[in-house]
Amino acid sequence: MTPPPAGLKSILVVDDDPDIVDLLTDALSSEGYDVVSAVGGQALAVAHEWQPSVILLDLMMPEMDGIEMSKHLRADPVTAGIPIIAMSAQEKLMEIAQEMQVNDQLAKPFHLRTLYSTVAEWCGTAR
Repeated sequence: MTPPPAGLKSILVVDDDPDIVDLLTDALSSEGYDVVSAVGGQALAVAHEWQPSVILLDLMMPEMDGIEMSKHLRADPVTAGIPIIAMSAQEKLMEIAQEMQVNDQLAKPFHLRTLYSTVAEWCGTAR
């Protein structure tokens, strides 16, 4: 995987729900972001190699949940500083996310306006 061109902000979407992945990919691509999706161990490898501007991380996934994945991302010196935005529809998991090493949270279902402003803030592209 080739890193995005200089100046283009990149987003890694880590979610096992293809509908959410499609929604996020379409929405963020239309805003000018380079978007890639992955799940499980593949997501760790993509994050390490690609070094996205932001990682959108679902907390509830079958192979490796978002809590475990965030620990791996923070333990890797290459990905440790990448902003992570936790996503979940479960309020209890969002409470757990506050204790994790994530930078922000998006409750599902989310409004596109909230998605755009949160991603822009962490990518440094806020208007």
